[in-house]
Amino acid sequence: MCYHVSMHLFIFDMGNVFLSDIAVLDGMSRILSIPECDLQSDYSALEHALMDGSMKVWDYYRHLEDKFGVTITGDIYADCFNPGVNTGLIDLVDEFRRQGIRCVVGSNTTDPHWKKIHRMEEKPLEHFDALYASHLMGVAKPDPAFWAHILREEKAEPQDTLFIDDLDENCRGAGSLGITTFRFSGEKAVDRLRSFAEELVR
Repeated sequence: MCYHVSMHLFIFDMGNVFLSDIAVLDGMSRILSIPECDLQSDYSALEHALMDGSMKVWDYYRHLEDKFGVTITGDIYADCFNPGVNTGLIDLVDEFRRQGIRCVVGSNTTDPHWKKIHRMEEKPLEHFDALYASHLMGVAKPDPAFWAHILREEKAEPQDTLFIDDLDENCRGAGSLGITTFRFSGEKAVDRLRSFAEELVR
């Protein structure tokens, strides 16, 4: 496959794109003996603050202790995070880069998970040209300011950019700036992305 590069920048989400098995609340639920549905409902109200860095994980632990009457020792939010790597997608990223497309990570994450991803044996982050993590940027998807920050740093225009994510709401957020989006889902997602990109930049 050979691309005529009219799109210069591809932005990749991490979870359920090139990282798999990212769930942590099921493990935390078992450890803390809190029903997963209750933990999920509570987490949903706090997730954005955790992702943009305005709530630190230790503050989250204190919140859980106060609300559910549990005692938390150690860093269970990190301990329960044990992702795998979608090697097919990573291979495709390498292919894109060989063809002259700049590939960067643009993902919602937290400090404990970000550090653990950096320690992964497979080193997935080393396959990207730059890394943009929400908790370090101080803004999280689907806020359009998330993508505006990356575009400024990359000196890129929305019309020259593709964003890949598994969530509709994040694709809509990027699309509101004029960025082309691809929803990464299903068993054939890597093949569909390859075909989509080929049509997009030929």
